[in-house]
Amino acid sequence: MSSINNIPKRFALILIDPQNGFINDGYWSRMFPNGQSIPILEAFNRIVLFLRSISNPHSIPILISETGFSNHDRQIFEAISNELSQGGFLSITRTFKPHTNLSICPGVRQWLYEQLEAKLDIVIGGCTITSCIRDSSIQMKKMFPQLNFFVDQNLCGARKDNYIERCEKCFEKYMIDGSLNIQQCEICLKKNLTKQMISPVQLAYQQMKNVGVNVVENYSLINNS
Repeated sequence: MSSINNIPKRFALILIDPQNGFINDGYWSRMFPNGQSIPILEAFNRIVLFLRSISNPHSIPILISETGFSNHDRQIFEAISNELSQGGFLSITRTFKPHTNLSICPGVRQWLYEQLEAKLDIVIGGCTITSCIRDSSIQMKKMFPQLNFFVDQNLCGARKDNYIERCEKCFEKYMIDGSLNIQQCEICLKKNLTKQMISPVQLAYQQMKNVGVNVVENYSLINNS
């Protein structure tokens, strides 16, 4: 579902690593089989729609992190970059993130404090759900428990295999060595409802919820309800 409703409410937006290196023929994307980064590209495109839906872009503080790619891979996805530069957004802060925890990157604590003072919600999008988004949102919530963080599933992406639900045994094996052999597991193939099935993405969202981060399907719908 796309975030296409005009959003009148003020909030702050964090975009975690919306970079070329995670999509198409980017450095990170090339480490996995073809098609694995498609959910991330789709999330990036929905971020563009979300930015276009904001009716008051001049008053929306945005924080963008960039991880340590080189050259073209380090650049922000072009459609997002164009929307940010041409869409009237006046308050954009950038920070370098050499690890998975945005909360300890330069300038982030001060930026979050400013949003706390302004009493703004914090909307989070980008990639990847099972790594930087999970770790960063959890640590930022611990740092500023008074802030309302909203991880918008519509604006976030992970590689394709991390959306696959697995039984407990196959899940543990996948998390250890990346094994994808659910074709040999009757429980996974039949999705036995008597057995707990979970995906890495679902686990990451649950871990965020456990510390008080709001995980929502679409923040724009919340603001227009």
